[in-house]
Amino acid sequence: MKFLCQSNVLRSEIEIANSFSSSKNSLSIFSNVLLEATNDALTIKATDQNMGFSSIIPVSVLVPGSTTVYCDKLSQLLKNIPDTEIEVSEENGNMVIKPSDNSSGFIINIKTIDSSKFPEMVDINESLYFSLTQRDYFDMIDKTSFAVAENDSRHFLTGVYMEKKDDDLVLVATDGKRMGYVCRHFEQSIPDFPPAIIPPKFLSLMKSMGSGEGLFSIGVNEGYIFSEIGNRTIYSTLIQGPYPAYEKVIPKNLENYCVIRKEDMEKAISLISILVESKSKRIFVDLTDNKVILSSENTEFGEGEQSVPASYSGADVRMSFNSQLLVAPIKKIDSEYIKILFSKPSSAMIFTSEPEKDYLFVLMPMQI
Repeated sequence: MKFLCQSNVLRSEIEIANSFSSSKNSLSIFSNVLLEATNDALTIKATDQNMGFSSIIPVSVLVPGSTTVYCDKLSQLLKNIPDTEIEVSEENGNMVIKPSDNSSGFIINIKTIDSSKFPEMVDINESLYFSLTQRDYFDMIDKTSFAVAENDSRHFLTGVYMEKKDDDLVLVATDGKRMGYVCRHFEQSIPDFPPAIIPPKFLSLMKSMGSGEGLFSIGVNEGYIFSEIGNRTIYSTLIQGPYPAYEKVIPKNLENYCVIRKEDMEKAISLISILVESKSKRIFVDLTDNKVILSSENTEFGEGEQSVPASYSGADVRMSFNSQLLVAPIKKIDSEYIKILFSKPSSAMIFTSEPEKDYLFVLMPMQI
């Protein structure tokens, strides 16, 4: 195998491939990336058994062939060579990388493993793909993935749930204390597909590969999710298990509400959080006539209070929240004003934009 290509083009693909390979053992084939040169194109593949990546880039193929090489090490080497045209070849069980013009400077030899040992990649029927706008879907990821559970024995809570609802697409994530929910309509037609619990790492990598503009493709079959963005295809196993009946978690008929300027609320939480107790992170929120008062408990550091103008005319109410759980959904709201809806201070509450849009956040208060 021998081909010529720009080092920066190869570097960008190998960096992404490295996120899909296993880096625990340099001798494992799952730590290697497959390079296959043919017909003036280079196919790049990587997998860690749970996720997979493939892409095709144009190169000048001098000798067709294929090999595999330790992905993490190749990525590090490519980061440290100049942006220039390079010659990549395989010679006697080694990959050789050097400038294509044979000028002095660098020559790299890195050991390879025969490509026949590389595992078969999972595939999907092209008919199962459907297109969505990157900007809208990536925004849905941003408004939900922050709420997934981490290291939870209820493994089905460690992913983002996706399903089709009527003609809309729903993404949901919850850790039992908070929930992010988006039900969005797309101009593109969405076919029926089996509901899926998607690992957040897959969604994060998908988002990092996109530009946020134009369309991308996504597809679900039994046990796997796939995505095509430009010249790249990625897939992941799905998280198995029955997802909670999330619609029952969303409180209904909430007669009390408060409207607050988002920036004012964020600044107040940031200020008072400095003094909250480090373990519980408890922050008090008092609603009174056209005002919200945020305060901390009296701790070894002291105590603080910040009042924020608000639109509220109900009875005086005191609520208590974990300050980190409180600020996270507020940061995801993309409007000047936020709206808090509730029935009583000890029950689940809804945080959303004002005016309301196609998403909301459910947050459980702490017991006072």
